[in-house]
Amino acid sequence: MNIGQKIIPDIRRTANFLAIAILSGFISWSSAQWSIAQHVNENFLTVAESSQFKATSTSAQVEELVARLVAHAPHLEAKEFGRTVENRPMTAVYCANPPYQADAEDPRGVVLVIGNIHSGECDGKEAILMLLREIAEDPQHPWLEKLILVFSPNYNADGNDQMAPNNRPGQIGPEQGMGRRTTMEGFDLNRDFMKLDAPEARAMVRLIDNLNPDMFIDCHTTNGSKHQYQLTYDIPHHPSSPASIREYMRETMMPAITERLWGEGIKTFYYGNFDRGNTSWATYGYEPRYSTEYLGLRGKFGVLSESYSYLDYEKRIEASKAFVTACLNYFAENRDKIKALVSDAERSWIDETSNFPNNQSVALTAELQEFPGLIQVKGFQGDEPTDFSVKFLGDYAPTLERPVPYAYLIPKDLTTIVTKLRQHGIQVEELAETWSGNFEELTITALHQAPRAFQGHRTIRLEVEANQLTGNGEVGDFIVRVAQPFGRVACFLLEAESNDGLATWNYLDDRLQVGGKFPIRRIMETGTFNGK
Repeated sequence: MNIGQKIIPDIRRTANFLAIAILSGFISWSSAQWSIAQHVNENFLTVAESSQFKATSTSAQVEELVARLVAHAPHLEAKEFGRTVENRPMTAVYCANPPYQADAEDPRGVVLVIGNIHSGECDGKEAILMLLREIAEDPQHPWLEKLILVFSPNYNADGNDQMAPNNRPGQIGPEQGMGRRTTMEGFDLNRDFMKLDAPEARAMVRLIDNLNPDMFIDCHTTNGSKHQYQLTYDIPHHPSSPASIREYMRETMMPAITERLWGEGIKTFYYGNFDRGNTSWATYGYEPRYSTEYLGLRGKFGVLSESYSYLDYEKRIEASKAFVTACLNYFAENRDKIKALVSDAERSWIDETSNFPNNQSVALTAELQEFPGLIQVKGFQGDEPTDFSVKFLGDYAPTLERPVPYAYLIPKDLTTIVTKLRQHGIQVEELAETWSGNFEELTITALHQAPRAFQGHRTIRLEVEANQLTGNGEVGDFIVRVAQPFGRVACFLLEAESNDGLATWNYLDDRLQVGGKFPIRRIMETGTFNGK
């Protein structure tokens, strides 16, 4: 089936539904009208609402509203999960009835929703606050029967408070200004999920480790190509993320959410940008430095939400709120299936990599490719709304794959590497006695360093050749077994040729030279390691 047929609803049916709904008054196009209809307590109005959508909340105002909601609702709990560089609190709000208990067996699905990773893109932050209010006002909210919801509305809190009207050129509102894209150290938090340079990123990954969410939703605002959609979305693309989850999201979940939103008068489609001739529509990168790709590589449902920068601020908030609502409704309705897919993906990875040789491989680099056939994408020809028949560049195919080893052997003096792995929640063991066995040692045949810095790094790309050897691991060396829940992430961090690994981000620069040995060795057999 043409991918466009799978994700675009029957336009005629949608149009008929909308005509009836508008005539009947079922659809409200104003969130202010929505607020009045719902009789919102004035104490719980967001800054966006109280300013008539001319402003967005400061970090202090976010904390104040969260505190009022939590005081009002026993089924909400605010927890600080970190501090920013400027010592602002990083807050997550847990919505659960009965309360969430970290170590308890719980059949409910877990969802983490974040906003303001790029704090100029403030629509998601305001939408999340509205959703928190909705849940706070209803301790028997239908979501709470099936789900544990955790919201972090203001991830980049420092950037949020660097408000200026020109932080997002071309974005329509809020007219009183919005935050900036980066942290105070200049990091783009949506490029930091592997290297974890920023303390904010390390705190977020700790939260992810502690929650182990089944689904993750990251709310953005796009200022890319002009199109007719109120919001675009995407799913993980990394070829090594579980195929079962990617297929379910693309073939079942997102088509259902798309059709539901079109039925509510909100046009959505996969995230992308037109080429210059409007002949193709291309998505973003597959690297796990991006939030949703990182969660995908961890075997979770990663969902990207991108409200439309050229739509007015109020309607962007509406669209973000409606999209997150549709995702949560879908998860609640299909909790058992989604949780089973996540559990099966983890169990099958561990089962298949616990012995060697195994049939698993990891894709270290990939290239963008198109789906078969053409799709219709709603754009503009000048100012005229126009539907374009285009190639959909929305998938990635591996360009370099390597077989997955049984484990990695890390020299005892590379403690910075071990620290970084543990920041990701990856299990690392220390050898208590000498180990002897077969391993693969890599010789560096070429080293390419980027001419310019990116995110404070001049990234490295290595070419290597492998040699099979027998040797020793010494007492104090470190072992990372691949058969663990985040084993895919471990592979991508430790492989020499990975394009988003620790070698890429300069963590091994003093050990890398052409003709030299890559310091991390690949253990090619099962064995018993007496760790401590």
